[in-house]
Amino acid sequence: MAAPEESNIKTQFATISKGAHLNVLLPRTPALDVSGIYRDGSPEDLTRLPSRRNLFCDEKAPLIVILRTSASEEDIRTLLSSLEIVLAAHATDAVPHGSGKAASASGKHDLTSKAISASDVADVVSTEDHTYVIWKPVLQLSRPRAKLQRPAIYFTAHLTISNDALNTLRQRSRDYLKSFEPLPANVLEPLRFDPALWDSNIYLSETRITKVAPATGRADSDVKPICGASKRAFPVVPALFTKIRYSALPDAVVASLHIEVSQLVTGSFKVHRASVEVPNAKIEELCPLEGPREMRAGDEMVLLYRLTRPVNSATANSSSVAVDIQATVSLDQSSHVELDINWQAKVDLSQTAAKPMYKWSRPLSGSSQQRVSLPDVERPTSVSDGSQYGEVGITFNFTAPPKARQNHVFVLDVQCINRSKRPRRFALVLLQPKRIIMAAKRDSSSLTENTSLIAGIFNAPPLEQQQTPDVLDLNPDVRIGPLRPGDCFETQMKFRALRTGVLDLGVVRIVDLDTRQTVDVRELPDVIATDGE
Repeated sequence: MAAPEESNIKTQFATISKGAHLNVLLPRTPALDVSGIYRDGSPEDLTRLPSRRNLFCDEKAPLIVILRTSASEEDIRTLLSSLEIVLAAHATDAVPHGSGKAASASGKHDLTSKAISASDVADVVSTEDHTYVIWKPVLQLSRPRAKLQRPAIYFTAHLTISNDALNTLRQRSRDYLKSFEPLPANVLEPLRFDPALWDSNIYLSETRITKVAPATGRADSDVKPICGASKRAFPVVPALFTKIRYSALPDAVVASLHIEVSQLVTGSFKVHRASVEVPNAKIEELCPLEGPREMRAGDEMVLLYRLTRPVNSATANSSSVAVDIQATVSLDQSSHVELDINWQAKVDLSQTAAKPMYKWSRPLSGSSQQRVSLPDVERPTSVSDGSQYGEVGITFNFTAPPKARQNHVFVLDVQCINRSKRPRRFALVLLQPKRIIMAAKRDSSSLTENTSLIAGIFNAPPLEQQQTPDVLDLNPDVRIGPLRPGDCFETQMKFRALRTGVLDLGVVRIVDLDTRQTVDVRELPDVIATDGE
């Protein structure tokens, strides 16, 4: 009973396919009123409308697919639920043959494909001669994997009977026998006359043992789809360049996501969302994206994420990093483009830096001093002395706000924990380069000439001018102690930001007032100063 339904669908689709044509458009304005153009009786105007000049990588391309057929609107609407449209994007290399000649497409590289139900129509317009069915799908583009000199993308569309509709009809037909066909023979029929098997109903169909050729993948080759393609290939250029870098910290990895706008794009960008996901890892946004960020051609933005693998995690150290970026582009040619960038990378969460450990120098009365410092420390910075006297040690924690304002005061929190077996006394001294003298500010050119002249007389290299410090120290020498064993002491050091950007806080020298030993801490927290206005 269900087999005739399948035959009727194929017959109806063949009727619609006669003289049918499928067209794929990429107009400059996605909100194009195609239905109004056909109702006005001027379908030729659709071919003269301006289309997009080029496409962007990772773009959500808003397409318009139009089916023109001579079938009635009622027949088409009845059959739409059983049809589907398969959209595909292909990359090619448009190589010009010379000056003044059109470029020809060479090669074909499949980018992506998508199947949508034909019932998701935008509109159906019926005229005296033809019926037009309009779809407005969105196809997510990916980057061409092949290396192309001048990449271009064109689109194809196929309208055919959906596999779900055919499978549903075939599922219903399994409950019925095929008409005018005998039942398969029982190969165990001779055993019915065996007295030992009289009470048994033995049956084995001959189809179970007869060799059957495997069904071909093109079982429905008699149903030819309605095909269409875009009339031209659109050049494709990257709109955003993205990359990710890693920096090792103690017990963590900092991932820096770089987003740069291409110089080839004339328009304004808005980055709405940028996220990094790592399975079974704790992610902390050190520099989050607050609201849509507007960017122009050539701008670059860096987002920081702290990745920490759980201690009790049984997963491997190497994990996949999923990057998701959503942005919109408003082009100068009155086009609005949506970008959805998704790609993956690898990160090794076990490649972390060792915790910074410092050793006390020799007493100041000695002839030399010895210091050990390690770079790339995390915030807060910890300083621990060695067990020179069989003691556990001293721990200093330095914590600063990640952001500050120019010409404003910010504080550096200092925490000291005495884990040794005796009372301790310390002094904290900030070491900075000397400030530039006033004469250099008044006449820097004359100062440069004088220093060069003096260096030439003594046959010595030119003297280097001293640079202005990034921060102004507002503290006297900080004294800590006497601090008994097991006690903790907290204090603050105040600074004023003198410029914008990443500030160099200088070097904090820790002096043990009892042994006259010192430790120079250079790995202080990073503070970014912004415009005070």
